[in-house]
Amino acid sequence: MRSRRLSAAISLLACLVGCASSVGPPPQGSTALENALAELRISLGERWGIPIPGLAVAVIVNGEPTVAVSGSATPPSSLPLQPTDSFHIGSITKTFTAALIMQLDQEKKLALNQPISQWIDYPKGDSISIAMLLGHTSGVADFSESSLYSPADSPARCIQIAAELAPVFEPGEDWSYSNTNYILLGLIAEKVTGSSWATEVHSRFLKPLQLEDTYVWRGQPRGSTVKGSRLSCGGDGEPECRPPQFGLEILPVTQGLHWTVAWAAGAIVSTPQDVARWMRALVQGDVLDEEHRLLMTTATSQSIASRALAPSFGNLRWTGNSLGLFRYEIEGNGIGWGHEGLINGFAANSIQMSELDLTVSVLSNFQMTDSFAALGSLVANTGQ
Repeated sequence: MRSRRLSAAISLLACLVGCASSVGPPPQGSTALENALAELRISLGERWGIPIPGLAVAVIVNGEPTVAVSGSATPPSSLPLQPTDSFHIGSITKTFTAALIMQLDQEKKLALNQPISQWIDYPKGDSISIAMLLGHTSGVADFSESSLYSPADSPARCIQIAAELAPVFEPGEDWSYSNTNYILLGLIAEKVTGSSWATEVHSRFLKPLQLEDTYVWRGQPRGSTVKGSRLSCGGDGEPECRPPQFGLEILPVTQGLHWTVAWAAGAIVSTPQDVARWMRALVQGDVLDEEHRLLMTTATSQSIASRALAPSFGNLRWTGNSLGLFRYEIEGNGIGWGHEGLINGFAANSIQMSELDLTVSVLSNFQMTDSFAALGSLVANTGQ
């Protein structure tokens, strides 16, 4: 259940969003809008006793975007966020990789039902299809769960580590989220196209859709990229992060993200407006033909069967996984399709609800931001 403070902040934010739409570059937020978002930062941080350091939101209603930001771009300093600031978006990157694979299937350069052994060497590859990788029904273990995993590993090393782990289940029999699936998909895409995954993402999506503030992270920022942060817990010699827990400090994430390990599963940097524009284009059919759009907006039977184990986040519930997107159900507002991201000091989430022609993205430079709760509350109040 969300707090009164959160409800009030979101209601005010929704009102202001509805009154301040614009097309083109992100508009500078009014003082009232920034104050509303500041209240949301406080509400989301109540479980830790510390306001969320930085939060950026983009809302697109009937094609018209509005962007609001609040907080610091470089916690724990007070340098203010700007509407054009970029964030690491983590696993929202997977939606670009999924769309790339779908386009290759459209072009008949691969087939979704092909065993991955036709493109790459991997244990049980004859029984694992490309579609299983897309929908996390492959049973492939997540390399990041291994004690051998290092943040500086290459994609090939990540695959090697995962191959040494026992499968989570037999291919196609269940659902389990695994970053390894999307590293494998990136490698397959490179085999099929003969060019790099990053080049294909740029030429197929970023350039045509004019997502000019979105790029693949290669170790150096391009433009104004905010700094990630975490709580002073969970590290060596620190208390375990367990809410409610108060009196903790906000610490900058000093270890930079190695793009090679995130790669096709999580290496993209973007802005809230670009993320919202991408999700709207993807779900509404500007990226794929209707057959493949439906594949990305239809939950697999395996993920639906496993959804009973999924927690609710306030009024938002995860209710399935398609071949590349999450199915979100928001109480009183219907369903939408999107994805979450969590990586090295950052949290992100986005949803597109076609029936409302509403798209919302939420980006934060604080790893423990509950992006699901923020997303659900924003939609519930903006979509009314």
